[in-house]
Amino acid sequence: MRSTHVTITHRPLDVRIFGREARALIAAGYEVHLVVAGPPTATVEGVALHSVANDSDRPPARRQPARFLRAARWAFRLRPSVYHLHEVQLIPLGLLLKLAGQRVVYDVHEDYPAHARGKLVDHPLRGHAKALMWTLLERLASRAFDGFVCASPAIARKFPPSKTTVVRNFPIRRPFALAEADGARPYDERSNTIVYSGVFRAIRSLWEVTRALELVAGELDCRLHVIGEIRPPELALSAGELPGWRRVEISPWLPHSTAVRRLYDARIGLALLHPLPNHGDPIRSNKLLEYMAAGIPVVAPDLPEWRRLVEELGCGLVVDPLDPAAIAAAFERLLRHPEEARAMGERGRAAVEAGLNWHAEAPRLLSFYRELLSASSIESSAGSWSSSATLTASRRRRSS
Repeated sequence: MRSTHVTITHRPLDVRIFGREARALIAAGYEVHLVVAGPPTATVEGVALHSVANDSDRPPARRQPARFLRAARWAFRLRPSVYHLHEVQLIPLGLLLKLAGQRVVYDVHEDYPAHARGKLVDHPLRGHAKALMWTLLERLASRAFDGFVCASPAIARKFPPSKTTVVRNFPIRRPFALAEADGARPYDERSNTIVYSGVFRAIRSLWEVTRALELVAGELDCRLHVIGEIRPPELALSAGELPGWRRVEISPWLPHSTAVRRLYDARIGLALLHPLPNHGDPIRSNKLLEYMAAGIPVVAPDLPEWRRLVEELGCGLVVDPLDPAAIAAAFERLLRHPEEARAMGERGRAAVEAGLNWHAEAPRLLSFYRELLSASSIESSAGSWSSSATLTASRRRRSS
């Protein structure tokens, strides 16, 4: 059976889309295609990639409509498929595919209406208008689509229970095991490095962390290593004027296995978020869980669900994400007490190994696909029987 995943905003080898879901489906015997805003068409680990991104010279605001149209063309070329859509912006494509009689799955990575309000917090009218648009599209999808794959139970509550499964962003253990076997540095031998993996934005405490680095005692010689990028790029120029920025090092996006190895050079994993509508659910945080898998203690926001998880597991510290002094104090505590920090990291790693990992999560996705295909086969058989019965009755009427 062919599964065609479509994304126009995620990176080509996104950890959830490619690293977890596409690989799991390939291993289970599916033919998997990925329509993606990435490099030219290629096959990677058995997954056929189809590019919709030949417009990198255009302003970002003008890229998405053209990519949507190219993605639609690829989708219709790849019929029949189970279409697995990874953005709320692709719901109109899903509706077109349903009109063409195809099976459509919506993979909900985030609470998109809340994400819109949080991202546009400085432009509340635009934020609420965008949130309303996403809400209406998701309601249409709830009625029309065949299934929903949600990144957390909180998100899943918005969709029909009979058609919804939860597939969480739990880490794949293999890259971490390989990094450990490949000579990862023992915790006590690492420099005082704090790591941040992903896109660093103002609403992810970029300003507060930069000011906190200025407050950390000089003799600790700590540095922040950002593996990813600053968005928008001009934010780095503004932050660069702060004294704490001299302690920041930025590496561009790295292959996932390489990024995992870099985690083993750090003493602290940073996962701070401002208290905004889309930031209350820690179980969706790739970075939090990957820091835990690497055995490093986390500094996380003091939000109710984050506090509950971090304190229950004993895997790090929670702080006010808007308070540079509190953030600096957390950094100093972990750097000055390496035995306590190492114990926190070990507890996080143990939690991942005990069940917060992709090995325990992948069967949910495969079971969902089996049920979806089984239901579709039953409907197809019922439709064929109904058509045959109608045809027979019509023949009898004509003959009489």
